[in-house]
Amino acid sequence: MGKANSQTNPKSTNNKFWQFRNLADDDQKAELLLYGDISERSWWEDAATPKRFADDLAALGDVKEITVYINSGGGDVFAAQAIGNMLERNAATVTAHIDGLCASAATIVACHADKVVAAADGSYMVHPVSMGVCDYLTAEDMKNCLKALETIRSSIIALYAKKSGKTEDECAKWMDETNWWTATEAQEKGFVDEVDDDAEDSVVENRNGVLFVNSISMNTPFNEAPNFVRSRVTEKPVNRPENMNPAEKPERNDHGEVKDMDIKTTDDLRKAYPDLVATIENEAITAERTRIQEIENATLPGAEDQANEAKFTKPVDSASFAKAVIASMKAKQQEQSKKYLKNAKEAAENSNANSIDNTPPANPEAEDEESKAFMNAIRKANGVK
Repeated sequence: MGKANSQTNPKSTNNKFWQFRNLADDDQKAELLLYGDISERSWWEDAATPKRFADDLAALGDVKEITVYINSGGGDVFAAQAIGNMLERNAATVTAHIDGLCASAATIVACHADKVVAAADGSYMVHPVSMGVCDYLTAEDMKNCLKALETIRSSIIALYAKKSGKTEDECAKWMDETNWWTATEAQEKGFVDEVDDDAEDSVVENRNGVLFVNSISMNTPFNEAPNFVRSRVTEKPVNRPENMNPAEKPERNDHGEVKDMDIKTTDDLRKAYPDLVATIENEAITAERTRIQEIENATLPGAEDQANEAKFTKPVDSASFAKAVIASMKAKQQEQSKKYLKNAKEAAENSNANSIDNTPPANPEAEDEESKAFMNAIRKANGVK
């Protein structure tokens, strides 16, 4: 089942993973496209993103019908539950149409619809709830995580039982086992109300070991998909028309999708993946500012020119700059020591200090007797006895 993140992040994503559209030829009908991940961040404690979805839903007006086109490997449980409940509360009749894969948290959205229609070659997958833990936890924290997982699991089982008409024990068993079903099998289980034989066949691809359906990454290892899904694989990417489904693709990151265009320049890349390029640029700007600030913090008096060179002329990281500064200081100290010794030697030579005769008297005792006689003569001359 979709992920429940124990580290909640209230910051909302800038990119919508959904796309609403009113039909131009019928103001009583609208469409919602859910292709790819259902939210890149957890909606737990996130007030902004759910509100944006609710605002987009309300902006449709008093429509009578909403068709939700699904091709998703799942995502955030809380987002799926919020979306499903908003759609269920809406006065319009909601029909979920499975274009390719409806897996994990995406099944929650489908189960809230009034009717579920699946393409004949569509796939349906249920599995246990998982939680991403990115922190140090105490025993009590872990107990609370387990309680949260069990609560989420129970709510999903109850939803599955309500949709399928099966018992909660049956639904719990299917979840715990992890089950992949064809559209027909999902219909037999009660999760799909109708199989559309006329729907366009979905395109299954193995892109570097990752499962792609209709050119969208399912974030699932290809070898973990069941045989009936892998048997439909297309070895070479298929050029599918942009209108491969009635709704337009949303503006979102495609998690590895290679669009059907020849990318040769940075402008091509920017047009194909504007959000990805913007993210890379922002990260690069932040990293560069951090590098410059770290170099400034490590700059010692006298090393300003060296710092400017490290920041702009010959850019290096702060660690390399610090090593270079230390090496430079050591070299300067050695040079100063050599210069000091040289100057001291030259000063001694110029003062003739080296020419002073330091040879001791040949007979110290004789010199001492002579000194005594000299002092006695002085005393007599002064009348001192």
